[in-house]
Amino acid sequence: MKTSVRLLQLLASSILLASTSFTLAGTWSDVFSGSVLGSDWRGDRAYFSILDGTLDGISAEPVAPVPLHQVEVGTNWGDYTVQCRIDVVTPNLLICTKGALVLRDNGTDGYVFALHVATQTIEVYRLSDHEMLLSQDAPLKLKTWYLVRAELQGTNMSFFVDDQLIGTVTDDRSLSGAVGVAVQDTMETLFDDFTVTGPGIPSNRLELSVGQKITLNWPSFLTNYVLKVTSDLSATGAWNTVTNTPSAPTVSLRSLWILLRASTSMFLPRKVRDQPVCV
Repeated sequence: MKTSVRLLQLLASSILLASTSFTLAGTWSDVFSGSVLGSDWRGDRAYFSILDGTLDGISAEPVAPVPLHQVEVGTNWGDYTVQCRIDVVTPNLLICTKGALVLRDNGTDGYVFALHVATQTIEVYRLSDHEMLLSQDAPLKLKTWYLVRAELQGTNMSFFVDDQLIGTVTDDRSLSGAVGVAVQDTMETLFDDFTVTGPGIPSNRLELSVGQKITLNWPSFLTNYVLKVTSDLSATGAWNTVTNTPSAPTVSLRSLWILLRASTSMFLPRKVRDQPVCV
């Protein structure tokens, strides 16, 4: 059992440390599961904190105007799909109360995609001069989670709330920049499940679909170790041939999974061992 656990640890470490290449777009995500906001986030960090597995934002002043506070990730990110769950919990003055996504913020311009609870509208406007590009009435409620998504491709941008198309905007003032979340005139607005996916987005997680291949760079000693400790496993297990060199081996995810499963299944109860496996 100790040998099998050690094998799993080595394989997991190798995958995490490996230099990987994917045929699909990269994905950067944050589910805010830590105790503090990750170091990748820049901006008005003092106004955001982690609360029970969500990101809690505040922008509260006793008199108007109340500023827009934002935190962002990335640099020069252009074409992507970004989505996040937003819950405007408690308003401040209920004048500009909103939770929002910030898109393509290049330092001088960008876009805000906002749930403007105070005015019961869903809006898209410029960061620089607040020019309104899209506005639609909506019965927005406090203490309600909404799934907010924006799809950006060149000059074309599409905006969705709870998978319903709100509208589209064509604009070329800002084609790349940082992406993030923002709050205004609120005592508490929560964010969760923040995800950005696109061809130029660096992945911060390992996510593959069935049949997709992953290229791993791992040391030759690990291959030798795997072959040594698995040499006496049951011959009835399902095996795929894996050829490895110290440079850049290419193995299918299914082959890697079979290797992991075969090395551990002999230690599992039959009831668990016979359950179907989905990769």
